[in-house]
Amino acid sequence: MISLAAGTVLDAGPAATLDAAAAAGYDAAGLRLAADTDRATATRLRRRAADQGLVLLDLEVVRLGPDRDLDEALRLLDLAVELGARYLLTVSGHPERAATLDQLATLVGAAHTTPVRVAVEFMRFTRIPTLADAVGLLDELDADPADAAVLVDALHLQRSGGSPADLAAVPGTRIGYVQVCDGPATGPADLDAVADEARHHRLAPGEGELPLRDLLARLPADLPVSVEVQSDRLAAELDPADRARRLLEATQRVLVTDPATTVLGQE
Repeated sequence: MISLAAGTVLDAGPAATLDAAAAAGYDAAGLRLAADTDRATATRLRRRAADQGLVLLDLEVVRLGPDRDLDEALRLLDLAVELGARYLLTVSGHPERAATLDQLATLVGAAHTTPVRVAVEFMRFTRIPTLADAVGLLDELDADPADAAVLVDALHLQRSGGSPADLAAVPGTRIGYVQVCDGPATGPADLDAVADEARHHRLAPGEGELPLRDLLARLPADLPVSVEVQSDRLAAELDPADRARRLLEATQRVLVTDPATTVLGQE
């Protein structure tokens, strides 16, 4: 399953994101919605996705933190359920790890009665900076893999000092899905610059030096792949539909590991 991440087409609204994903040939899409989005809007988006044959992979983004109301996270969970999304993307800005654990426990507990899994994303410039930190949080909560998982972003893994080899220590059930993009092997040293790169200057898969094929080879074969390329350059050059199409083609080329096969190993 290849999904169009909301971040790739942030200049498009939710409905246009679904249209771009369907037109380009994705299997799925992700959406970014405000917590105060009404249920009727979510229902319409769910129907639009279904009519276009799209799975709704994820809804973003829950931002845990001292300046955030946990009710906002729970409202987003309700929207994810209404949308039929598989995952609710979650990050944390809490200075104290205990606060992240406490709020994450509440969110994961609320997700237990739903078909939605909380997806914990690690980023070097947040309070969950590494793969080990994200896995450790879920292990400490003893979170059921059916309720919560870790999201692995190729750029964040590299910028946090990690590598595909680190996945060997993580049970497959702890990984929910993977986000792919590309970039230089070595990134900025300054945390603000690392965040700026992630939000504005990603490269299309295959255009940089990240070990994408190695990363994908170490993950379960049926793991969903979300294409997240936040790029000011591509946004200036291509409209959302054309951008989505070009990035899907780039991702498919990366997924081909045997030149005798075509996309996803189909003959």
